Amino acid sequence: MTPNPSRGRRPLEGRSLPVNTWRWHAKRNIDFEDLMAGQHLRGKLVILCLILVVYGVLRWATSRPPEPALTLTPPAQRQPFAIDLTLPALRGPAQPLSKLHGQVVLLNFWATWCYPCRAEMPSMQALYEAYQHADFTILAIASDPQGQSVVGPFAEKHQLTFPILLDAHNTVGAQLQLPGIPTSYLLDKHSRIAGMEVGARDWNSQSVRQMIKTLLDEPATPDAS
Repeated sequence: MTPNPSRGRRPLEGRSLPVNTWRWHAKRNIDFEDLMAGQHLRGKLVILCLILVVYGVLRWATSRPPEPALTLTPPAQRQPFAIDLTLPALRGPAQPLSKLHGQVVLLNFWATWCYPCRAEMPSMQALYEAYQHADFTILAIASDPQGQSVVGPFAEKHQLTFPILLDAHNTVGAQLQLPGIPTSYLLDKHSRIAGMEVGARDWNSQSVRQMIKTLLDEPATPDAS
């Protein structure tokens, strides 16, 4: 006779769970609800942190002090730019600075790895386009050790059409003892330093344009007054 496996057992239907088992299930449900509540709270905290970060960035951007105005050195106090640049050009033949006598020149020292340098390039391009048919030009001296292999693609990507010179060994920068980059010199028609700026700037601002116009309107012969 085959024994009945269900013999002597109470059917499962209608059976109540032991107290310990019920407590375990209840605790498991509570733990799951706590977990979901914790995840929901963490999600809210992440969103709050992102809001605070965005608010901080906007507050910083809108509360920065205005860019200090550039001032032109009076003609009688201007000193000649000491170095006649003879660096290779990114495009076309090398052109020494002495060949630009009679033009207003913005001389900019920069590098592709320098973020402030990169930030001011669009405004320099806009300034160049505005005055390229006047007696004004820009010479941007790139100090990247890799030279043309990195400066060329950068200039093409950002559509920079002003003249760029290559100083892979930072020869001119060392001679001038530049405090850092970007550093810019604004030269008058006689290659004298009319202004100097350390750090990035909006070169297409109204104040800079007015300075360029003032230098362009100066006489072709040096004024000692």
